[in-house]
Amino acid sequence: MIEKKIQLPIKNFPSQQSIFDAPQRFKIVVKGRRFGLTKGAANNFIEEAIDGKFLRGLWVDTVNSNIDRYVERYFLPHLMKLPKGYWDWRKQAKVLEINNSYIDFRSADNPETLEGFGYDKFFLNEAGIILKNEYLYHNAIKPMLWDYSASGVIGGTPKGIGLFNTLALRGQDPKQTDYAYFHFTSFDNPYLNGEELAKDIANMPSDVVRQEVYAEFIDNNGIVFKNIDTNATARPQKPSPGGQYLMGVDLAKYEDFTVIIVVDTQTNEEVYRDRFNKLDWPYQKAKIASISGFYNNARVYLDSTGLGDPIADDLSRAGVLIEPIKFTNELKKQMVEKLKLWFEMGFYKFIPNKDCDIELKSFSCEVLPSGKLRYAAPDGFHDDEVMAKCLVVWGLYDRIPERKLREPTIIERAKARAIRNYERMYSDEADEIEIIDDDSMD
Repeated sequence: MIEKKIQLPIKNFPSQQSIFDAPQRFKIVVKGRRFGLTKGAANNFIEEAIDGKFLRGLWVDTVNSNIDRYVERYFLPHLMKLPKGYWDWRKQAKVLEINNSYIDFRSADNPETLEGFGYDKFFLNEAGIILKNEYLYHNAIKPMLWDYSASGVIGGTPKGIGLFNTLALRGQDPKQTDYAYFHFTSFDNPYLNGEELAKDIANMPSDVVRQEVYAEFIDNNGIVFKNIDTNATARPQKPSPGGQYLMGVDLAKYEDFTVIIVVDTQTNEEVYRDRFNKLDWPYQKAKIASISGFYNNARVYLDSTGLGDPIADDLSRAGVLIEPIKFTNELKKQMVEKLKLWFEMGFYKFIPNKDCDIELKSFSCEVLPSGKLRYAAPDGFHDDEVMAKCLVVWGLYDRIPERKLREPTIIERAKARAIRNYERMYSDEADEIEIIDDDSMD
């Protein structure tokens, strides 16, 4: 066992450390992005393993790729300063041994693989995401905490109303003494550039800021986009003679997907949508050119970032009307916020499909260490459908449709008739008054 005299240069800032000093078994931490919970938890695991305060640890995260990064960036730089032989990281098995303790790292994407062991210390990261699957907590994790009365932290940024919100309410109930509640915003991280964050969120959608920065539970269907289901009303259509169309194309070849969207500029409704991957570039170029030609030589807003640049050049030389778009963080932010606004206002209708539904509802906003905000899909998810829609809506900047006038109510019609009757009876100039027709009432 490591002697107490061995010290590592590890120190959580006060707000971080207050979480791990709490005596309650279940510490519920609702926090804004980039607060520093993950780093604080890594520090706490290292220190308590060295001091022999636990033997069997469990760390649950979203996906394995995140686990590898956390171990390599948050654990190993400190562990490499310990005497040789006091720690061992078995990457394939996802087991980290420190002194006489071990930590099992497990991903939430396959809950059944978690079952079968008992622990005395645990950390559930990104609880707003992983606890959307309540089976994970009730059926897989909770029984593994019974053997040794395990204590630990359940923390993350809120992602709508669900189990994480329920646990947060338990933490705020003074009668539930096994629970402690902590709430921190992104501004509570003393190492985050608060001035940059404040400037960046000034132009952000309010619900995104409330959820991602101020860590509020918001009752909505999506993380960024609203009215997803109500806007999923478009249907595939063939081109009409003389119709004008725009295309949005987000390119990919292997891991991600190429998505092609075609929109009727008169209605702002999708009329065509396709999603595919693992197709060679010549075939993809031919497909894009063919669809553009079929829809009356539709102008194509195409992701020309990286490998997309030569694709855009080739298509342009082939006679396709190309608008190449090179994504930057700032441009992507503007494009996503425009699409978000159009969803909220009902300006854009899309063809419903499962892949698109998943992407729109999981798409989120991340606070960077600089304090700036970046939109992206969570690890393990795709954003190809989202970005194809962003591209085509970006091309519709001067085609925002007017709101349709609603039909007047029965009461409004009655009022209009009463006013006309009054004017006819009592005004000598009634014949000169312009009367608003019932059917034009707003």
